[in-house]
Amino acid sequence: MKKIFLVIVLSLLSTCVFSQQYVMTSEGYVIDGQVKKSTGYATLRTYLPDGNELYDSVVLDKKGKFVFRGNATESMPSLLTINGKKKYRLYLEPKMQMELTIDPKKDTPQVKNAPQTLRWYSIVTPIKDEDHSVYMARLDNWVLNNPEDIFSADIIATYLSYYWTYEELSKHLNTLKGQATKVYYYKHLKERETSLQKISIGQKAPDITLQDLNGKSVNLKSFLRGKKYVLIDFWASWCKPCREEMEYLVSNYNTYKSKGFDIYGVSLDKNKNSWKKAVEDDNITWTTVSDLKMWESSPVKNYMIKSIPDNILVDASGNIVAKNLRKDELSQKLKELFVVESFKITGKIEGITEGVVKLTLLKKDGEKQTITERIHNGTFVFTGEVERICMGMIDLPVKDGVISFFMGNDNITINGNKKELDKVRISGSASQDAFTNIANNCNREKNPMQCLMNWVMDNPQSIYTPFIISNFLYPYMTDQDRADAIKSLTGQAKTMFQYHLLMQQLGEQEANTDMQTYKAKDFSLEDSKGNIVSLSSYIKQSKYTLVYFWASWDNNSRSKNIEYLKLYKQIKKSQLNFLSVSLDDSEYAWKTAIEKDGIGKWSNVSDLKRWNSVVVKLYSLKTIPYNMLLDDEGNILGKNLTNQEIINLIK
Repeated sequence: MKKIFLVIVLSLLSTCVFSQQYVMTSEGYVIDGQVKKSTGYATLRTYLPDGNELYDSVVLDKKGKFVFRGNATESMPSLLTINGKKKYRLYLEPKMQMELTIDPKKDTPQVKNAPQTLRWYSIVTPIKDEDHSVYMARLDNWVLNNPEDIFSADIIATYLSYYWTYEELSKHLNTLKGQATKVYYYKHLKERETSLQKISIGQKAPDITLQDLNGKSVNLKSFLRGKKYVLIDFWASWCKPCREEMEYLVSNYNTYKSKGFDIYGVSLDKNKNSWKKAVEDDNITWTTVSDLKMWESSPVKNYMIKSIPDNILVDASGNIVAKNLRKDELSQKLKELFVVESFKITGKIEGITEGVVKLTLLKKDGEKQTITERIHNGTFVFTGEVERICMGMIDLPVKDGVISFFMGNDNITINGNKKELDKVRISGSASQDAFTNIANNCNREKNPMQCLMNWVMDNPQSIYTPFIISNFLYPYMTDQDRADAIKSLTGQAKTMFQYHLLMQQLGEQEANTDMQTYKAKDFSLEDSKGNIVSLSSYIKQSKYTLVYFWASWDNNSRSKNIEYLKLYKQIKKSQLNFLSVSLDDSEYAWKTAIEKDGIGKWSNVSDLKRWNSVVVKLYSLKTIPYNMLLDDEGNILGKNLTNQEIINLIK
């Protein structure tokens, strides 16, 4: 009965046309196909020149054979799908009698008597070992060099346009002409262009009205009143890259809020408690709103948000000034929009007549900036600017002549004597005064070290906490105490130079101890070719295996795919293999991303359940991308590693 029902359904499907009716003519096409070792059904989705679509389905016979017939007065793109899974691009042509042989294990079909389809695959099939960025550039160049070709709009829509801005898409569409503008994809790209144009730089930002954590409705248009610039920030508590961006947002917010800058955060959360906890943990003091509908939220659609973090900077009138400003790009843009203060350090050290004095600024992520000046009759001057409060180190041309202090864009004065550098007076730096006050208060206690420890535990977000741990407490702490203290640091503390040093030390400590004792939890999932892959068996194929979690809809995951492809080419497979685990819920999007990113060289598995995936529960995943390096016994050697860290561990 089930088989009979399937035949009836497919027969009905084959008569359904979701566009204008086409009558079979002498110029019709025939597709005579066979799918090796397969049964089920085939569906042909034809993209008509008028922008509509035509669907047809047939049942495969016992030998996997099928036939499609239809009308084609000109070349038209179509998509052949086998059992709703495997998809192949075909081009239908007048008087075409295509012979098609499909091996479900291969991505490209064998085609005869179909010149346009063969030409399509000759253009879009990646060259062996071709880097993804090179592949994309090659397709882009092909489009620019073939502006009248019927493939051009198809290539733009299928491979290139997903993350393009309005300006990028418009520029490419304006180069197309002739037949390239009379096809299905061109019409739909023009619709996308119109939508993107509405949210391009210079346009009015679509209005938003959502509730904040207290249930109060906050309207964006009203929120802009009294502000000079507002950053509309799209984020979520479950998005790791978003959370990592918060320290930059906090820093810029604190720097410019008094000058007329504000942030209107739009959360893509589903759980209010998770949203609230993230706001508290990341020291978010600006307005955040949400309707708890995740990707179904109306602002997501109105702003065409495809991945997060993403943001839009608008002026007081709601005009879009800039888009997707990541990390230091936001700082640079705000510098252009606001007058940035600079620092001036004036020093007078008696007893030093001539020489060279050096100022080193210890910035976030371990970055150092060095400025050199001459000292004359004990006097020197440094000027410049810093983005956030940092440590400054003055290196005088005398033995033990290093003076350290906290500084921002302040007017600082340093006075002292060459013979008593430990008594140098530093004035004009509010951040240094605050630190001196903390130190003096603890020095008055019976147990100064315990006082500092208590202060650190009570202030994990402070800029002074990493410095106190690194310079005072570190030798007196156990490994576990150090790890707990470092991992507890949040907010502004993570912008300090000493935080970077502490994280390096913690990484070395964990890599040599605990990490090596953890075993990966086994799972079995279906790969992109329909085979069941067991983790415990898969890791036996190589000495080491990098298991990483990603999704086609996540920008950062897609960037990681490119990095992993480079690493795959760098190390022998017998030494390092890869297993990608996707949190997709769309099989088509998953497999398309595998093909586009070139990661089909290793196994790709998924249960297509997104955040309800079994692997999410097994490994308590909160964000992606995420990775684990395993040996062939299943021991976890490291987590969330960079390519260089992976290479170092293997060595």
